[in-house]
Amino acid sequence: MHKFKQACVGILVSLLCSNVVMANDAPVAVITGSSYGLGAELVDRAVARGWRIAMVDYRPGPSATKAQEIKERGGQAAVFVADLSEPEDRKGLIKEVLKTFGRVDYLFNNAGYAYLATVEQMKLQSAHRLFEVNYWAYADLAKQVIEPMRKQGGGTIVNVSSILGTVAAPAGYGHYSASKHALHGLFQAMVKEVAPDNIKVFLAAPGGMKTQIGAHSVGPLANPEAPVPANWEDPGIVADDIFEAIKGESGVFMPGYVGRQGR
Repeated sequence: MHKFKQACVGILVSLLCSNVVMANDAPVAVITGSSYGLGAELVDRAVARGWRIAMVDYRPGPSATKAQEIKERGGQAAVFVADLSEPEDRKGLIKEVLKTFGRVDYLFNNAGYAYLATVEQMKLQSAHRLFEVNYWAYADLAKQVIEPMRKQGGGTIVNVSSILGTVAAPAGYGHYSASKHALHGLFQAMVKEVAPDNIKVFLAAPGGMKTQIGAHSVGPLANPEAPVPANWEDPGIVADDIFEAIKGESGVFMPGYVGRQGR
């Protein structure tokens, strides 16, 4: 049994336990890394637009609480528990969303973390796991949504990158930066591949945000107790900019203060 199917137990929403497709024309958004930070803010803005929400996280507690609140207010939400570093956990995930909601209109590839180590300090297993979450999960889920989006006439894929996917990274951030650079290489090509199917593809590259990324960082240079820098940004501002940007054409954009500096 894939881990995302285990969401039928505990406090997670009962909607996921049903194979009945919900009779509703509201758009469906899949949001990974939905429990914290930018992911949670993206959920809030999707809910405010009346969308149905598929939340994906392997720390499901906050997502489960939010899903229950959404349900109590008359909305529709489901939580899928998945460790995105595991290909078997990702396998069939979009099919499960389709069983629940009948369609996928938006995929927000947002889940990610930082493995902080110099090349000399690097452990290959740890570096590989980082790429599974920060790169391969994005590619895998994007591949899974192409056919259903094509059949329904289009859709939108949003990949959360980083300013460190566009510039040189500080010492120790090379693996994290490399995973973000890789996203730019893949998804800028994908823009052209799926344009005939009316599928839009975006790369959002924000600067530092006041999220749990420091607390969730791993590696010899990680310091989960370090305070978030004072000049880092409220992720809600970034989420607002993302929702505004995806009204336009496919491509790379820099939400938050990074983008506004260039305006």
